[in-house]
Amino acid sequence: MSERDWEPGYKSVLIREETKRRLQDLRKALPERDFNQERRLATAAIEYCLTDAVARAGFLALVKDIVRLDLDTT
Repeated sequence: MSERDWEPGYKSVLIREETKRRLQDLRKALPERDFNQERRLATAAIEYCLTDAVARAGFLALVKDIVRLDLDTT
């Protein structure tokens, strides 16, 4: 995003803020770092849940908890 695209108060959100912080903490704890690492970590986590049946079942069970969090904070 360039400066000319930035709007005060605008925040692009794909994941909950606390999840974003945990993802950033994971990224910072890794020995090798690059500019795209956070995107790669998030993509790998999603791919894992989409391709592994056990992970997918846990993922879908967790969605219900996330819905409750969203409803409690809105």
